[in-house]
Amino acid sequence: MLRCVAILYNPVSEESVVRSAELQDWLQAEGLVVWRGISQEAREHPEALNDADLMVAMGGDGTVLRAARLSWPRGIPVLAVALGHLSFMAEVQPDEVYEAIRRVMQGGGWHDERALIRATLYREGRQIAEYTALNEVVLSRSDVGRVINVEVSIDGSPLTTYHADGVLVSTATGSTAYALAAGGPIVDPRSRALLLVGIAPHLTVVPSMVLHEDAVVTLRLARHNHANLAVDGRENLPLHEHDELLVRRSPRTCSFVRLRPASQFYTHLVARLRREE
Repeated sequence: MLRCVAILYNPVSEESVVRSAELQDWLQAEGLVVWRGISQEAREHPEALNDADLMVAMGGDGTVLRAARLSWPRGIPVLAVALGHLSFMAEVQPDEVYEAIRRVMQGGGWHDERALIRATLYREGRQIAEYTALNEVVLSRSDVGRVINVEVSIDGSPLTTYHADGVLVSTATGSTAYALAAGGPIVDPRSRALLLVGIAPHLTVVPSMVLHEDAVVTLRLARHNHANLAVDGRENLPLHEHDELLVRRSPRTCSFVRLRPASQFYTHLVARLRREE
């Protein structure tokens, strides 16, 4: 039963601003408590989401990622409304949102539990940071003219050293994001597998790989060329020579509210990819 709904919108999208305000008015007329805002407001006032039973993300995939980051620590399911160019993570179109929420209010739909990954950064053997991602973690160069050298191990066994623009480890959800642009495979988002993808690698015979769901991937910056760590397109943390990043599947998941059968992912996938043609 829904009692409190949070709406996250994209403040630089006029359509998102207008439609989210209209949705807020409709939900309040239905007798629900509503919080509406942007991600910065939610981070500054986290208590505003304490009673939320549902998070409605109204924007593109970036808005969905921000909504997910706010929601998964609290166990709030996310209903993603497609207001972006591709919107791989959304199935509800803007004109369907009222019917979709009404169905949820009546107990309809199902929860799509998406795997997350956890990345732990070590410097000189000491843990200095830990992150959780829905899409991917990326170790990439920050100097335009120089590649970076990244030693990769899987479950403690050496795999290869990438001489590349970067290396990323992705979830199945993230397989349609940066990993796809870097030449990686598309993986059914219900999978818990990890993906390892080199970004513009030089002189390597190691292709993109789909790894076991319990694999532990170690990325070690082998030589001091300027490099950064990004997590779902955020952080951009400068790295030091010999820094190590351990990436594994998180024990947490992110829950998305779905109204259509899971198999429709493939139909929607083709339609979205055609938009890029």
